[in-house]
Amino acid sequence: MSKPGMGAMLHYLSGGSKKNASDYYGRRVVAASMSKISGYRSIGDGEKDALNLTFDDGVTLRLTDEGQSCCEHRYMTCDDDLSKLVGGKLNRIEAKEGPTTSADYGEEHEQIFVEIATDQCFVTVCTHNEHNGYYGGFGLSLDEVAA
Repeated sequence: MSKPGMGAMLHYLSGGSKKNASDYYGRRVVAASMSKISGYRSIGDGEKDALNLTFDDGVTLRLTDEGQSCCEHRYMTCDDDLSKLVGGKLNRIEAKEGPTTSADYGEEHEQIFVEIATDQCFVTVCTHNEHNGYYGGFGLSLDEVAA
């Protein structure tokens, strides 16, 4: 990963994620989905990608990248079937560094993989950050949201 940009640094300096993944281990997943959240500062469409896990106690946990600071393009993708998480008990949410590729003119495309595992299976979500070399890093955050 390249040097962290201002948004990623501010995220971690302000305490990082609001919730710890381990606080949710053992809870049964009843819904899993990707969504777009409106109203966030962004160069593009003003939307942010999120992964949502809802548990049998009604709590929804949301994973987002809070590292946005300026001109970078951040988004999440998942090629796995998130519905396979449904019915399982959450065992692990773990971020693993992925590749960084460079393009002409100093542009970089960073990736970080987030594995979400239950007692039945696991899926991988990829978080992307495309930037000009000055806005590197990620600000992964977990937060509870109202249903």
